[in-house]
Parts: sequence; structure tokens; C-alpha cells
Amino acid sequence: MGECRGEARRLEGRRRIALAKRSASAESCEECWALLGRHRGRIWYARRVGRTLGQPASVEFDGLWVLRREEQRLDVVGFYHTHPGGQPRPSARDVRTMRAWAGAFGKPLLCVIASPQGLAGYRFDDDRCCGVALAEIELFPRGIVIGVDTDGR
Repeated sequence: MGECRGEARRLEGRRRIALAKRSASAESCEECWALLGRHRGRIWYARRVGRTLGQPASVEFDGLWVLRREEQRLDVVGFYHTHPGGQPRPSARDVRTMRAWAGAFGKPLLCVIASPQGLAGYRFDDDRCCGVALAEIELFPRGIVIGVDTDGR
């Protein structure tokens, strides 16, 4: 019975990596989505919306739409984007962008990055934070993203 569960976890892990790779390598240019959802305790639950396609090393999104959405519904929890030619960790530009949005909204936000090497999530608490890696992050079908903060959060 334990072997079956271990095999199921390995298959689930492979599926998760395959979804992240498919998302990261679908284009040779970066892609970006806003993340709408909620954050309760250590758990982040979101869905990707508003896909935009950028350049090989940068992507822009509809910042005015994101601002309006947050003002009206208070449900913007971050951003999901790809690094098709790099690692799943924030670039200097990513850090500046996430600091600005977290500071403007006055709340922690997620930065989720998909690359050919996998999927990673980071929490930006304010305009000084460098990003705190999440313990777990997964992309599910239909653009659902679930993340878990580290135990210390």
C-alpha cells in the first residue's frame, strides 16, 4: 500500500512538473497572468487570469486593470509569469515590480514563476521584501494555483 502511494506521489510530481514546463515552454517569450483569489493562514488559492505575451526576457501586463480589480474586489493575490530561458526565481526586475505592487496594495503578494526547470513561488510582504520562497506551489488544470507558505509564516 505504501508503495502505491509513493508511486502516485511520483506521478503527481511528474504531472506538476509537466504542467509547469508546458506553461513555461509554450512560447519562447515570457507570459504573464494576474492571480485572483485569497490567502488564509499559510494557504494561497488563486486562478490565473488575463494572459499577456511579452518578449523573450520581459513581459508587461494590464496594470490599470489589476489596480481597478483590486480597488473593486480586493482579490488580487499576485502574478504568475514565465522565464522560458531561465530559472524559476525572481529577476531584479521581478523584485522591483513585486515590491512596488505589494507596497501599493499594502498587503503581501505572490510572485509565481514557471520555467523549464520547474515552478516556484515567492511571497513579497511589502516594498522592502526580497521575496520569501513558498514551501509548496502547484499549478492545476484551468489555471488554478495553490501555494503553501513556510512553517515560519
